Amino acid sequence: MSVQEPIIVHGHVEPVDILAFGPHPDDIEIGAAGSLLKWIGQGKKVGLVDLNRGELGTKGTAEERLEESKEAAIRLGATFRVNLGLPDGSVVDDAPSREQVVKVIRESRPKFVLSNLEEAHHPDHKAGAQLVKSSYFLSRLPKYLVEVPAHSPIGLFYYLIHSLVTPTFLVDVTETFERKFEVMGAYHTQFVEPKTPDGYQYTGIQDYLRNVRSLGEAWGVQAGCPAAEAFRADKPPIVESLEDLIAKPD
Repeated sequence: MSVQEPIIVHGHVEPVDILAFGPHPDDIEIGAAGSLLKWIGQGKKVGLVDLNRGELGTKGTAEERLEESKEAAIRLGATFRVNLGLPDGSVVDDAPSREQVVKVIRESRPKFVLSNLEEAHHPDHKAGAQLVKSSYFLSRLPKYLVEVPAHSPIGLFYYLIHSLVTPTFLVDVTETFERKFEVMGAYHTQFVEPKTPDGYQYTGIQDYLRNVRSLGEAWGVQAGCPAAEAFRADKPPIVESLEDLIAKPD
């Protein structure tokens, strides 16, 4: 399967504070929309990158999902959104794919990079996370892809979608939790009125949304707040004082 040219779905690529990657349109929103809404509200600039267009997805077409991802970016308040056009179902951590990811990291020069967690069932999620991790490392090497100046982000963090693994930290998204579902609602073919073939078995939309809500509330229980999103760090973060670690009392 051939790699298509990247598409600027929304805005234009420019320096941002946070650059979030997702394997397919909607993965970023499922895992991190509440946190991104919170950080954008604090004045941070956020860029979004989808690795592929979800053209193999049973629900919706690639064209529909591109339009939905644009609307989701607008609802989120993202500075830009790019779709790299890697082949759905065949994302690999190879040299051509790394060059695409490194270019967008260097052009947007983020302080922090977000990705889905590698521990997942979907092969694109596994390969996509490894691709982002490899590209994150290569982006800082001046002798790699010399036509684009090197850039060294501060940290790489993985948002959790369905994986019940121990997170490095939790983000209190109580104030943005309902808006997260409004952003997810931009994906009409996925979360509002999906059309599926006769006999196709899938988790019902209300079941899926309830699962997302339940997981956010479960993380909130651990954080000591009504709702939270969970992240794992690529390596242990450094703190200068204990005051940097904020924990809700039991």
